[in-house]
Amino acid sequence: MKLYAETAALRARQLLGDLAVLAWTAAWVAAGLGLYRLVEKLAVPGQRVEQAGSAFAGDVAEIQQKVGRVPVVGGELRDPFGRLAGAGRALADAGATQQEVVHQLALWLGVTVAAVPVLALLLVWLPRRLAWAKEAGAASRLRAAGADLELFALRAVANRPLRDLHRVTPDPAGALRAGDHTGLAELELRALGLRAQPRRL
Repeated sequence: MKLYAETAALRARQLLGDLAVLAWTAAWVAAGLGLYRLVEKLAVPGQRVEQAGSAFAGDVAEIQQKVGRVPVVGGELRDPFGRLAGAGRALADAGATQQEVVHQLALWLGVTVAAVPVLALLLVWLPRRLAWAKEAGAASRLRAAGADLELFALRAVANRPLRDLHRVTPDPAGALRAGDHTGLAELELRALGLRAQPRRL
């Protein structure tokens, strides 16, 4: 499978197309990350609520211990402070839950914003790119194996527009019958981004 054409014009278009796909992907990934960070800021109030609840519960628990040491009434006074500490912990849990909800929302919004446009482009671009790579790779292997130019000339007559065939020869069928395959074969190979003869190293 070939990744890029051998001819300069098609190779340049392929490189520009690949760079455009990379730029498109990078732009939407950056947009997704930006949205993720923006939505994550909504978790700040939840962090403050959690911190306040935890601090309140800790302070009340400390008071509860001190009150519990008061003679005679200490045991009775502990219960209300225990309930207050529980309220503080519930407040801290609510803050933590809010942060988790915001985090999940930010994550899925960011992923959706980045993934949908990138996948939409890949669904259009990738099949064509792979189809060309397979076709050009097969033609390149046939050429390297010494396939007769008649094969590529026949494909040119079957696949290329009539105006392109006419530029090569005014009578494509006559050229085939006469065994003049070079021009038509070069037309087909050039359309695939290949040279008539592989470059010698």
